[in-house]
Order: sequence, then structure tokens, then C-alpha cells
Amino acid sequence: TVTNPEHFEPELNEVHPGDVHDTSTPKALATSLQAFTLGDVLSTEKRDLLIDWMKKNTTGDSLIRAGVPGGWEVADKTGSGSYGTRNDIAIIWPPNKKPIVLAILSNHDKEDAKYDDKLIAEATKIALDTLKTTNK
Repeated sequence: TVTNPEHFEPELNEVHPGDVHDTSTPKALATSLQAFTLGDVLSTEKRDLLIDWMKKNTTGDSLIRAGVPGGWEVADKTGSGSYGTRNDIAIIWPPNKKPIVLAILSNHDKEDAKYDDKLIAEATKIALDTLKTTNK
């Protein structure tokens, strides 16, 4: 449950199945995202700027944003790489409720596999449905 950066861009994107360098977990990413956007790690000014940038992001339109009900607000950051790696981390604001922090990471077995954006959107729907059910 740790993030293990060892290289800078673009080398950090050269990860193969089983590698432990330049990797993270959904839990570690969500914990960091929560600290930076909803916690007090950053000043209010810097935190607001980061959230604004993430809300204006368009690379995630077919990912977590696509799985969120209409009327909910999303701020996200995407990532991608070989092996069909497609990731998205987000803060989601349901109307009149506390924000939800969600991190979804996916990859495939073949190096030249295509991204599966629908997988991320569907995983988002499942996660949010599960939260609705467990928070009643």
C-alpha cells in the first residue's frame, strides 16, 4: 500500500507486470489524493488551485466521470501506459453529501493491449452503487 517512485518522466512509465518500481496501489493513491485535496497538506490557496485544475481535466471524460450520475461533480487525474494500463483517481462530490475519493487502476496481460475506458466507468458505477448500499 505504498507508492514507490524511482524514476522521472518518461522512464517511470516503463513498468512491466511484476515490477515494484514506479508503482502504487489504489489505496495509496486515494490516501494521498485525499490528503492533498481534502486535508491540510497544502495551503487553502494551493489546494483550491489543484482541485480547480482537476475539475477542468478532460482526459477523464470517458473514465470515472462517465460512471458518475448526472449532477455530481468530479475532479480527476488520469494515467495510462503499456499493457493497456488505464488509471483514474478522483474526488467525487454527490449533491448535498460528503466527497468520495476513488482510485481505479487497470491493466492487461499483453504489452500492446488497448485501453479499456469502459472498464473504469463500469467499475465506478459498481463502487458507487456499493457505497449507496452500505451507507443506508
